Amino acid sequence: MKKTNKSQRGFCGEATFFPKAFFPTGKKGFLGPIGDDLPSLIPLLFALMIFFYVFTFTWNIFDQRQRVFNDAIETLKLGDTLKGNSYIAGKEAFDVRCLEAQSVKRIKFISGLLPLSTGPGQTFGGLQFETLETDSFGEGQFFCTNAGEERPDETSTGLIIRSFPVALEFKNPETGSFYVRPMLSVVVTWR
Repeated sequence: MKKTNKSQRGFCGEATFFPKAFFPTGKKGFLGPIGDDLPSLIPLLFALMIFFYVFTFTWNIFDQRQRVFNDAIETLKLGDTLKGNSYIAGKEAFDVRCLEAQSVKRIKFISGLLPLSTGPGQTFGGLQFETLETDSFGEGQFFCTNAGEERPDETSTGLIIRSFPVALEFKNPETGSFYVRPMLSVVVTWR
């Protein structure tokens, strides 16, 4: 067996065949294993930053569109709650539906009944959500909100306006007779 000195021994004690030029020690320019790969790590880190930026941007757009879609669905649910089967049997029935709708806290809303024209010479005054409370039928008796005194304007976030045709029943307590009048149930929601 051939004798080797300690500087020529490898991991198993045998002589290695690598010259000292492969393992420079104390030579200028050697930065270590990470330092030598630093120029290739910079584009990799830049690519990862771009990837996560695009991913986050796309996720935010998706989240915003999902929120708008969910608000539209919530507005339709509120309209369905307030109009019921499209027949409102007086003020008491409207108040019961209003209490049920006021339990929704996810979005703010105002709602009211606007009278539609029923004969010649009558015209529908149009829909303006800023004056919905004062324009609603019965001097504000058929008005519902969960926003307290707060009202929306053109700058409100997520403003959605939906209207639903309904029939409102009026009873004469003296004679017991009643008549039905067409109305427009307006629901305005915002964040």
